[in-house]
Amino acid sequence: MLREEHGSLPIVLAGDFDAYWKDLAGQPCAGLRAGLFHSTTGYSLPHAVRLAERVATFSDFSAPRLFDAIRDEARSEWRRQRFFRLLNRMLFPAGSPDARWRVMQRFYRLPAPLITHFYAGRLRLRDKLRLLSGKPPVPVRAAIAAACKIHPHQIRSEMQND
Repeated sequence: MLREEHGSLPIVLAGDFDAYWKDLAGQPCAGLRAGLFHSTTGYSLPHAVRLAERVATFSDFSAPRLFDAIRDEARSEWRRQRFFRLLNRMLFPAGSPDARWRVMQRFYRLPAPLITHFYAGRLRLRDKLRLLSGKPPVPVRAAIAAACKIHPHQIRSEMQND
């Protein structure tokens, strides 16, 4: 081994999109602060590029215009990533920390196109079905319990925002 990397990236289990953005009080933001990152991998670069391309088309760079545009982008991404939040709840809290490597081991044995779609945050229905099929890397009962273990208000919020 030449080197080893340690770090942490955010994963999202659930949340209240509207309450979060209300707390920002009209202040434009980007990146992680705007919630523009992949809910499972934590990667934010593709989101930053998309946002930069969108903002580059504006003629009005006022704070209200930027805030509205960034919030709209974040809302769209929040909706797109609903499955990733569910997957996070099913895999990470359900597995013991010392055995979470099994989740990744199983994942990287999947077909390369599925992995590509996953990292791009653009899963097709058949990709989602494939991710949920086969021998699970965590106990099924624990995964179902973890998937359902969020505050009812957060579930309502996610459903309303989709």
